[in-house]
Parts: sequence; structure tokens; C-alpha cells
Amino acid sequence: MIEQFIDSLPEKVRCTDSFENGTKHRKKDKALSFPYIEHNQLYKKYIAIDVDMPASAFLWEKHGLPPPTFIVVNPKNSHCHYLWQLRKPVIYTEGGRRKPQQFYENVDCSLTRSLPGADPAYVGKFIKNPLSAFWKTIRHNAEYDLEDFQEYIDTTPIRKRQNLVWDALGRNNTLFNNLRFWAYPTVKKYLNNHAGFISAVEEQAFEINSQFISRSDKGSLLHKEVLSTATSVSSYTWRNRFGDFRRKGIMQLPEDMPQKQKESLGAHYSHKVRSQSLKERIIQAATELKAQGTPITQKSVSIRAECSIDSVKRNWNEVGKQFNLYA
Repeated sequence: MIEQFIDSLPEKVRCTDSFENGTKHRKKDKALSFPYIEHNQLYKKYIAIDVDMPASAFLWEKHGLPPPTFIVVNPKNSHCHYLWQLRKPVIYTEGGRRKPQQFYENVDCSLTRSLPGADPAYVGKFIKNPLSAFWKTIRHNAEYDLEDFQEYIDTTPIRKRQNLVWDALGRNNTLFNNLRFWAYPTVKKYLNNHAGFISAVEEQAFEINSQFISRSDKGSLLHKEVLSTATSVSSYTWRNRFGDFRRKGIMQLPEDMPQKQKESLGAHYSHKVRSQSLKERIIQAATELKAQGTPITQKSVSIRAECSIDSVKRNWNEVGKQFNLYA
């Protein structure tokens, strides 16, 4: 089971020893020494549940659930992460089928409902590393098909939470608007902790995304879409953390300036800001792709930066120079 767990991870794994210090992609062999790691979000081999209750290592048995493959126990408070290993991973790439994804999400929700103390806001992204000496780990030689869980739990989907302000334009807009309005006041708590703020925004983004499971026929957004939105929101909010997040009067034009001249100057300024902002997003997207070990292509950058292929093409020479794509 240990070998399969290691094999399920990507070559570069996000990890940390404390979320206050932020997270970082590291090579797999180094990442496995950290207490917290991100298990594969594109090929989900494990169902992860966070049980925030003391003495919860054998709670699964009391409630008639199948034995988790790994029970990772915090020795300080005896809270646990349960990890059930699947025989076949559920694919969450663009080519992944919605039906098995929905089945996976239903099982995840049902397991959470079945366990007292299980955190309904936990999105199963970062887990306590079962190989870390920081925790105590109980192992069972068990793996499952999703259908196996139907013998133990009711996998009928239900609504987990109802606190989203839904945008009629869809999930991406709903995520963006709910996340940014959450981030604006929250950044005041992290004025001297940039890494901590980034981690907090990402966690909130994935928590919002988890609510799409029961509120949209299309289910949750892809991992990369959520991460891209989180990056955009955290970057903008951090740059403006000492302001009031409004652009009114940003050019500080004289009050007696004719309105037509103000409009002309404003249009020129807005175009300049938008162009620069788009270029920054494209460069940032390429930087993140490189850090993840993902090939930097015009298509991958456009998806990551959430912009059109044509916009990427207009800035492609700059990307090529900065990342030596043609060396």
C-alpha cells in the first residue's frame, strides 16, 4: 500500500510543514518528508476525510464503515485523517468523465455525513502525510471500488451547504465573486504574512468549489481552474491590501478638467492597465506551469491565465524570452 501511495503522487508535490509558511512544490522524494502534502488532484486515488474529534482512530468501526487504508493520527490531540484507497483513480483532467466524478463526490459526502466530527468544509486537498514521522499511522491492507461503499453508506447526493451567492453566469463567476468578497476583509488579518494569505485563499477557493457538487449539474470545477482563480484573487487583493479596493479617483485628475478630457485620459489609462494586467497574468501562468513541471504551450498558458489564445499569442515573444522556450 505504501508503494501505491507513493506512485499515486505526481513528480512534484505541493507540501508544507506549516500552512502559516505557505506551500511549495518540491520533488516527490523531498516532499514525502513533510507533514502535509497535496495528494493528486487530477487522478484521485484516495478519498480523504478530516475527523476533528479526539480519539477518532477507530470511529469508522463504531459506525459500520469499511476500514480506511490509512488512518493518520495527530498524537497531540488524536484527531485523524482517514484515507480510503481506490483500485482505479477517478480522473479530473479535461478528459475525465462526469459520471465517475459525481460518484466519487457522492461517496465523499456520504462518508463525511456518516462520521461524527468529520469536517464538512474539508475539501480533501492537503492531507496529513501517512509517511511522515510527525504523525502516527495505522494501515489496513484494503482498497476499494467506488461501488463497494454502497454496502456501507447511502450515496444519494444531498446539499452540503447553502451559503453561496450564486451567479447566473455559472460556476466560474460564482467562485470568483464569492472568493473575492471573502478575501477583501480577510487580507487585513495577514498584512505581514503573504504566504499565509495565499494558502488561506486557496483553501477557501476549494471549499467554495466543493459546494458545486450539489448545486450544479456540472459538478465541481477542475483543479487548475480553481487554483487559477485563487491566484488571481490573492494577487490582486494583496497588491491592494492597504486600500479600499476601489478605483475611483485613482488618476487624481483636477476637478475643473473638462469631462471629455477626463474620459479620454481615463480610457487611455484603462487600456494601459488592462494590457499590463493581462501580460502579468500570462507571465504568472507560465511561471506556475513551469513550477509544476507542466509544458509551457500557448494552450496551457491560455487555460491557466483564463484568457484567449489570441491574447497569449500577442504576448508569446515575451514568454519565450523569459523562459528560453526557443533556446
